[in-house]
Amino acid sequence: MKILAFDTALRACSVAVCSGDRVLANCFESRSRGHAEVLIPTINQVCADAGVEMADLDRVAVTVGPGTFAGVRIGIAAARGLSVALSLPVVGVTTLEAVAAATARNLRNGEIHVTVVFDARRGQVYVQSFDADLQPLGAPRAATPENVVADLPAGPGILVGDGVAIVRDLLAERRSDLRQITGKGHPDAAVIGQLAAQRAPMAPGSGVPCPLYLRPPDAKLPAIRTSSTS
Repeated sequence: MKILAFDTALRACSVAVCSGDRVLANCFESRSRGHAEVLIPTINQVCADAGVEMADLDRVAVTVGPGTFAGVRIGIAAARGLSVALSLPVVGVTTLEAVAAATARNLRNGEIHVTVVFDARRGQVYVQSFDADLQPLGAPRAATPENVVADLPAGPGILVGDGVAIVRDLLAERRSDLRQITGKGHPDAAVIGQLAAQRAPMAPGSGVPCPLYLRPPDAKLPAIRTSSTS
């Protein structure tokens, strides 16, 4: 089974073609903007590198959030277009579980959970914790750094993501049993594809997974003015 997977939800653009657990080709580029312009050319290049034609694909996998409002929409719109054009089923994977899955491979020092923390701006982070088997220990949410540290699971664990720096000072004061993994910790499309291979996709033509928005978008439409007559 050949899967095209991609992520544009945060501050990177990642595309991969997987066949089961094997990664046939992969491209990851840190990027804070311009995802819409590079996604389709990157998909074409990765498919070429993998020696896979679009007609050879069996399903599409895409991150559904949380992330930037525009980034999530770009990825889901692309997945919808490919699903319709190629009659492909779609699998949705959250950005939090994608990073947790990649990080769980590093649970080697007695850690029993992974917490993913993304910088959500405006004094908040996106956060979710998972056990060693990648089962969620709570729902994904947007929270303040103080609430994140107060609600972390008990016992030794790993913190990962570009939001770790935001909670680092609080962690030093309250939790010495958590290992922090440095780096941005963005979703890797190769991991997204591997997760999607284990899940039942939505049927072709039935739509695409719903976006996971944990708060309203930062940009708001201007209010509509109404005129009054005397």
